[in-house]
Amino acid sequence: MGMVARPWRRESMEMQVETFDGDKAARVHMEGPIDIDAARSVWDTLDGLAERPAINRIVLDFSAVTLLDSAGIATFSVGVNRLRDLGIDVRAEHLSREHRKALDLMPSYREGVSVAPEVMGVFAGVGDVAMGLWKQFKQFYDTLTDAVFAALRMFKGQLPPKGSITRESVKLGVDALPIIALLSLLLGLILAFQSAHQLRQFGANIYVANLVSIAMVREFGPMMTGIILAGRSGSSMAAELSTMKIQEEIDALKTMGIDPDRYLVLPRLIGITIVQPMLTLMSMAIGVSGGYIIARFYLGLSTSIYWNKSFAALDMGDLGHGLGKSVIFAWIIGIIACYSGMAVRGGASAVGRATTRAVVAAIFMIIVADSFFATMVTLIWG
Repeated sequence: MGMVARPWRRESMEMQVETFDGDKAARVHMEGPIDIDAARSVWDTLDGLAERPAINRIVLDFSAVTLLDSAGIATFSVGVNRLRDLGIDVRAEHLSREHRKALDLMPSYREGVSVAPEVMGVFAGVGDVAMGLWKQFKQFYDTLTDAVFAALRMFKGQLPPKGSITRESVKLGVDALPIIALLSLLLGLILAFQSAHQLRQFGANIYVANLVSIAMVREFGPMMTGIILAGRSGSSMAAELSTMKIQEEIDALKTMGIDPDRYLVLPRLIGITIVQPMLTLMSMAIGVSGGYIIARFYLGLSTSIYWNKSFAALDMGDLGHGLGKSVIFAWIIGIIACYSGMAVRGGASAVGRATTRAVVAAIFMIIVADSFFATMVTLIWG
């Protein structure tokens, strides 16, 4: 005896709207599953009721509803909020335990809960900001200590992946050579030209060499290189790490037993620590050379006089001051960029926010650190 196959029929949702109390109230009777296919019908029904100016009360009858999925929950949440914003009283009847739990997943749907944002007092607002800052500081501290411990574990043989430091050094620093060289040359030209315009009034053209060399070696060379790397390399580091975080690649590394700090963070920190002083030294030399162009062809100083005065104005302390600051700037850029990338939360838009936060915070901290160094060196050594 053979079996006869019966065609499968999907259960559909039906809605009926009944008005009562002189057309001032309406009852919406729903039957069947309220899923993604029925969401449009639900929305059209609620939207149509919102257009009736006479209605001030609506009752939603869930007695015959067999299924309520996430699409139905979202549709009811948006529709009911719109009706309540119009001053219409919306109530639900005959909700099963499962359906009520499902609707309670949308906090704005719960009866008696206002959808207006909570007004926060002054002290509560200050406390909320303080707690947010403390949470960010704790995350930054965790990132910093994890990086330090990963660096210390290098002495136990736990080295970064082979070739990763070289690859990061090339990507973070070597590719930035042209832009840093060009801007250093232009900065040297500007310093020399502006100082020459003032010094030539007193017949002190020869001191242009002193001014340009000291300014480039002690201040502008390290700071300008740090700012450029913060905008170029720091943003790249933050974007890469935050993208990996969003795509759960970092969680995959942890699952495979690979330390993300040793595999991702440490090569970037070591790479930028290596290239930052080198780029700073190049920026110093090119900036002083830019000043030579103005001194030679605008002021008429000889080559020997300019370079002799430049070398006489500098000593090893000035060079060490500039290179020491460059190392500090490298750590600031690397730690902030890695923290912004590793602590990201959310979707694709969070990558942009993390990148922007990394660049702004790094540049701000570079300027603060440079001001601190300049103040302390002046007060201590004069």
